[in-house]
Amino acid sequence: MPPIETIDSNSSEQSTNNWYLVSVRSKKREVFLKYLNLAISQNQLQDLVIDIKSPQDAVYQDIVLLNISNFKTAYIQLKKIECFQNIERKPLALAQVNRMLGM
Repeated sequence: MPPIETIDSNSSEQSTNNWYLVSVRSKKREVFLKYLNLAISQNQLQDLVIDIKSPQDAVYQDIVLLNISNFKTAYIQLKKIECFQNIERKPLALAQVNRMLGM
């Protein structure tokens, strides 16, 4: 039983910091965000998509950062959203997220 508890405590810590880099169609980030927020409210995805950040630097104009709890489920949902292109499979380190957000 102790190993299971250890895994659970680690996974709950990780689930709050699973930031993924999502790329959207060129110059369509605002459209994507509108449809993403609509999908979250219509499909009760608040537990899946924990947080959404948009880096302000022009270099990242077609990038959205998503804090998600389950990659596979999120990928299935994101594929349905207008202007979505890709999501990186590997979560970003918190330092990378902060750097992209200018923190």
